[in-house]
Amino acid sequence: MASRYQLRLGDRQAEVEVEEKEGGVFHLRLNGVSFPVSLERISESAHYSIIVGNRPYDFFAEETTHGYHIIIGSHTYAVTMLPERVSPAAPGRPEAPELPALGGEWVLTSPMSGIVQDLHVSPGDEVKAGTVVVVIEAMKMQNELRARHDGTVKAIYVSVGQRVKQGAPLVVLL
Repeated sequence: MASRYQLRLGDRQAEVEVEEKEGGVFHLRLNGVSFPVSLERISESAHYSIIVGNRPYDFFAEETTHGYHIIIGSHTYAVTMLPERVSPAAPGRPEAPELPALGGEWVLTSPMSGIVQDLHVSPGDEVKAGTVVVVIEAMKMQNELRARHDGTVKAIYVSVGQRVKQGAPLVVLL
């Protein structure tokens, strides 16, 4: 049986239908177009790899009370599970659910490929703008990555010793 989701990309919303097949393959229907996708979780982390039309994509998925936040590079997308198929034009049907706001979240991404040498924060920590959050070693240089604004650490997507690529999400601040 297929699951239905509401996906928000900026100001646009779309309904997505996902049906799981065998061996990590899924059948996806978006805006009336169907295609197979292959999804693989990278170790026990929130990091995933998906292949759509022979093109691979890496992303991070974070479960929320309303569904998921999908993080691709420095962009966060809200995905909300639909309890039933909804059609705003159909009489007597409920309206499409309001998607949760993403407001205020800031994703610290790695400006370079390297190895995480140190994490100076934990989930729930309060940080001030300018506070060192993560240290990345690249080309034998220690690079201190700092918070751009005051906030609370919502999630950490890396661990000490982990190799990261440029643009990989490291920490989410609220």
